[in-house]
Amino acid sequence: MQPSIPYLVFPGKCREAMHFYAGLFSAEITTMQTFGESPMEVPPECTEMIFNSELQAGDLAIKASDNLPAYQTHAGNNVSLYLTFPDATSQRNCFEKLALDGKVLFPISSGFGMVRDKYEIQWMLVHKG
Repeated sequence: MQPSIPYLVFPGKCREAMHFYAGLFSAEITTMQTFGESPMEVPPECTEMIFNSELQAGDLAIKASDNLPAYQTHAGNNVSLYLTFPDATSQRNCFEKLALDGKVLFPISSGFGMVRDKYEIQWMLVHKG
């Protein structure tokens, strides 16, 4: 069985979010396809929205897309991503960057912290050491 890949849905902010995460994790965006490039027929104002995207950073993979306006997206606590870090410094650096313009849900304590980033995605960051 292949490892699971989280799939995130954004209300029109997918491109921005994927570039943010790529920079944060030193990742490569391997796929970035718009609705205009997809087989779907969409209104002209939706052709530049993201139909499918993926980034890779070592063993981390994230897939994401925008939701068309007809399908209302309610970002928030519907997805959490669990990340394990090799050391407390890298955990704290990532936590602090995710918390910028976001919200700390559980400050780092005993190797665990939880934050909701500026895109309304929840992250659980763990350092076992």
